[in-house]
Amino acid sequence: MREWKIGKITVSIELGPYDDSKISLVAKSKAIPVGDGARGSPSIMIRESSNAKNIEYWPSIRMEDPNRRKAMFQAAKNILKSAEKHSATNVGFFTMGLEVARIPSWEIAEELVRALNVHSLVASSIQEVFLIASSPTQ
Repeated sequence: MREWKIGKITVSIELGPYDDSKISLVAKSKAIPVGDGARGSPSIMIRESSNAKNIEYWPSIRMEDPNRRKAMFQAAKNILKSAEKHSATNVGFFTMGLEVARIPSWEIAEELVRALNVHSLVASSIQEVFLIASSPTQ
């Protein structure tokens, strides 16, 4: 595990699977599309299970979406705002669905860090953020 500080928020990167039951609020995939069904290819949706009490979901983001970075950034900002409403002290961003949808890992990382940086500029109840990837290459 590696840890960094973004403002007063400690950020750590973890490799899943990860027990999310002790995280105040988690962000997971509910309906991330994989494949588009074109030319006989399968069209499935990724949904991550959770034991957390408070769950927010990533929007439906596709690799083919030219605005996917903006969507990830906005979603991360909204998830952090929601965490504040719940007085969450820690937040977990699970990226398995985004990874399976072939969103480049650097895009996911850059947009999460950018949202955390923006959020860290205001007073926050959030002390700790976990970025949980599902594969070592993430």
